[in-house]
Amino acid sequence: MRKNQTAIAVSNLGKCYHIYDKPQDRLKQVIFRRKKPYYREFWALKGVSFTLRQGEALGIIGRNGSGKSTLLQMLCKTLTPTTGQIIVNGSIAALLELGAGFNPEFTGRENVYLNGAILGFSHQEMEARFDAICAFADIGNFIDQPVKTYSSGMFVRLAFAVQVEMNPDILIIDEALSVGDVFFQQKCIKRMQQLRDQGTSLIFVSHDMATIRDLCDKALYLKNGELIFAGTSGEAVIKYFADSQAKIENPLENRPKSPEQASSHTQFIEQFKASACWVADQSHPTQKEAEIIAIAVTDQQNFPTLQAQMTETLKFRVLYRTHTNNPVHTTLMLRNRYNHIINMSGSYTCETTLPILQMGDYAIFEIDMTCMIEAGLYTFSINLGYTTDTPNQGCTLDESPWLGPLTVTWDYEKNKAPWFGMFGIPVTTTVKPLENINVTERIT
Repeated sequence: MRKNQTAIAVSNLGKCYHIYDKPQDRLKQVIFRRKKPYYREFWALKGVSFTLRQGEALGIIGRNGSGKSTLLQMLCKTLTPTTGQIIVNGSIAALLELGAGFNPEFTGRENVYLNGAILGFSHQEMEARFDAICAFADIGNFIDQPVKTYSSGMFVRLAFAVQVEMNPDILIIDEALSVGDVFFQQKCIKRMQQLRDQGTSLIFVSHDMATIRDLCDKALYLKNGELIFAGTSGEAVIKYFADSQAKIENPLENRPKSPEQASSHTQFIEQFKASACWVADQSHPTQKEAEIIAIAVTDQQNFPTLQAQMTETLKFRVLYRTHTNNPVHTTLMLRNRYNHIINMSGSYTCETTLPILQMGDYAIFEIDMTCMIEAGLYTFSINLGYTTDTPNQGCTLDESPWLGPLTVTWDYEKNKAPWFGMFGIPVTTTVKPLENINVTERIT
């Protein structure tokens, strides 16, 4: 493709499915289709339009069921659109589903050549690429074993290697990479960046907003099959976090305020919810003495994220409301992937001075957490509660669900590790020649 050439142009794309309540309705539709429909229409995708140029990277984000996979399948021509038009210039390589296009009875080697043939490459062309594919997949002697014996990680390694070594004009990647380990994910991201720099157009679907922001030039935000936003990836991520599912019906405090104060508080609360990763459902009255309204997690530049490298700091902010005059403590709890609580810290452990709040007041709790924990996936929860006369004991007033995953990463292959093990415990070290140590130090 020539520079700045359009790789994909999509206009008013839609996909409608017919939903039948009873099996016999399908037969009725065939026999009496001219009289009335015996089905309900379900639009998995409706009215989507966008343009992708050569060398651009497009992210597609949205919650489960938003139409992301439907869109990709139509771009790859495995689904026929109900409405609209798709124009594609160039070859497409796609990794939409784990194991798609692989015969489980064939060996990895045989599946490489099979996939190559499906993509239109000759046996000789695949032989020239085979060593590079094996090197990228890095599955060793398993290349000659049936793929039905592969783990999910090995499966996606080989599938991704086949696609990227074809040097396609357009590369489409769905969430399949999420099954790989962090090192392979980093390897894939680096390879996709190289392909983009070489002129390959990328379409990348992920729930990892940090990767969408860093890898993609622009992004589409889909919700319930409709295009909510199309623009830069940073703006799309902000829109994604802003689209909360819950609303606060009465965000004003109970005590009287001037119109200016009420307006200011309302505006701030709505802005906070817009950047939150979780918003409480307050559609029903609560009898709690304190309630969590919303929780936001950002990096040190105040950009919403749930990902950080080891030693980086994340900021947790909790908007809560108190319905009591008693002091309320806030605690951040962290669990690892084995469901072990590895840390509980907050206003009580940090001996934070609590403000004097009246019934109905709002407050913001902030805690900066430096990720002195090993790379991996974690979940977190926020707790509001009272302390008691017994040290380290209290009662819970409100608690969020376990949220996340919070992803902590590190490239051990390229960067010196800040420590080894589960935690980074503060330590100091010295090395002294013996002749520099005086007698007192030796005895001590």
